[in-house]
Amino acid sequence: MMYDSDFRKYFSKTQIFSFKDAQRFLNKMGASNAYVKVFIHNQMKRHGLKKVGKGRYTFSNNDAIVGFAFGPFYYGMEYALTIHKLWTQMANPVVVTTTKAVPGIRDSMGNTIVVRRISERMFFGIEWVDYNGVFVPVSDAEKTLIDFAYYRIALNKEDLKNLINACDKKKLAKYAKRCSSRVRLAIERLERA
Repeated sequence: MMYDSDFRKYFSKTQIFSFKDAQRFLNKMGASNAYVKVFIHNQMKRHGLKKVGKGRYTFSNNDAIVGFAFGPFYYGMEYALTIHKLWTQMANPVVVTTTKAVPGIRDSMGNTIVVRRISERMFFGIEWVDYNGVFVPVSDAEKTLIDFAYYRIALNKEDLKNLINACDKKKLAKYAKRCSSRVRLAIERLERA
């Protein structure tokens, strides 16, 4: 293929890129818009290009980058517990986003991911962590606890205890003030459990 080596050399340096990024690159090299679709298809079929989300691609094998297709986002819930080493189980990536992405379970790069939507008002408590060689946004322990309350998802007693012990009580109280009364009550119930 005519543009193959230049394309792979250029886009293997980036974790994730859009179809439009690929289109602009190939157009500058002389490819037509119709050829771009065929080229992307062939890259996926023969050269290890993976579709991360709608119109988002990567040459990387690192599943820690799937969330970048849903920006702004952070990894939360069970996946945050895994990243923070608050439990020993491997969890599927849980992408929490403010975009209009359809929430639910989906396949990305051959892996199962969970997409959850959250209001912009509840988009806080995020830290950047080096995970599998990629810096990713992850909810801190306090925000992870709040998210379990927000989404009404129960944790077993041992995991809940580990999460509560990892929380800074002052920080949790500060975060709780930003939440609705329903979520504040749910947080209090979790702390008493």
